[in-house]
Amino acid sequence: MISGIDINHMRSLAGNAYDFGPGISVVCGPNGSGKTTLLEAVYLLSQGFSFRAHELKELVSWKQNEMIVRGKFDNDGITCNRGVRIHMRGTEARENGEPLRSAAQFFGKCPAVIMQPSDIELLRGAPETRRRWLDEILCFRSAANATTLRRYKRVLQQRNQWLKQNKGECGGAVGGEEVFQVLTQQLAELGAKLWTVRLELVGELSPIITSYYRKLSGGVDEITCAYKSSILSELDGAAESGAEASEAALQEVYLRKLQKLEAVEKINGLTMSGPHKDDLALKISGYEMRSVGSQGQCRSAAVAMRFAAVDVASRYVCKPILLLDDIFAELDTNRRDAVASLIRDKGCQVIIATPQVEDLPFTADAVIRL
Repeated sequence: MISGIDINHMRSLAGNAYDFGPGISVVCGPNGSGKTTLLEAVYLLSQGFSFRAHELKELVSWKQNEMIVRGKFDNDGITCNRGVRIHMRGTEARENGEPLRSAAQFFGKCPAVIMQPSDIELLRGAPETRRRWLDEILCFRSAANATTLRRYKRVLQQRNQWLKQNKGECGGAVGGEEVFQVLTQQLAELGAKLWTVRLELVGELSPIITSYYRKLSGGVDEITCAYKSSILSELDGAAESGAEASEAALQEVYLRKLQKLEAVEKINGLTMSGPHKDDLALKISGYEMRSVGSQGQCRSAAVAMRFAAVDVASRYVCKPILLLDDIFAELDTNRRDAVASLIRDKGCQVIIATPQVEDLPFTADAVIRL
């Protein structure tokens, strides 16, 4: 849990200090007062990145040269002090006074899960949104998964760079065909590893998401959750879910597919198949929710996905900090009560941003007014 945070020149917050207890803390105030920014600061120190900014320099207040955020975490009697300084020359991150290579090294020790109105994009948005959600949870399960994901992205970037160079007017990429074949082999190996751990994760998540959705919808309808990849349909004798597929089989099929696409990829200058093209399919009555789900159904599914992330983090790391950014205004009475009940059952530290404390379906342990 996080016990305190100091924020200096982060968006609209300057020179502010806040204390948090182990229960439910409510941050309230008018629009534009910095409620979401406070949640973002906690998330930054927990996860090592922002849930709404692509680059950390976007967090620095207007017309300021730097931003500093410091936080104190207490887990099982162990205190951890973290700090991030963002300035014109880059970003500095420290943990217990020791410098880190980047803020990303915070990830995986004191996790946080954010719930916000824009989570409906987990259902309605592009596949990239769902892949990002899936990979974040994947990294909760194991540091090895984070390494596999990082290596896959690096090799993919190198292969794409080779393809773009080869596509150019000169038509000569650095290293020639030999380098391209090495990168293709590495991509197939890492892609197979990534598929294996993603499929295991989806197998774990699917019943959890289904169960939470049932509670949130009052059992009115059911949803299913499955991994979606063109590779899985090409596995000989394997189920479409890919649950029975071995890493060796996945690697063989992927390598064969890359070889078939080689000519087309060289024309387009882009790797056209792999885990970076996959999706997570959530369906209701056999149809994908992104197409047929109502607003209420999609919001319930998004909340179910976030609670599933809480469960995975609790199992493999520790109970996460649960951050709620004014989500109750988007839910009907029954769903509000169901979410409130689930929050109480989790026993996590909770920090909620809302304009009106009186609108919450439960009593707060502490109130921070902005």
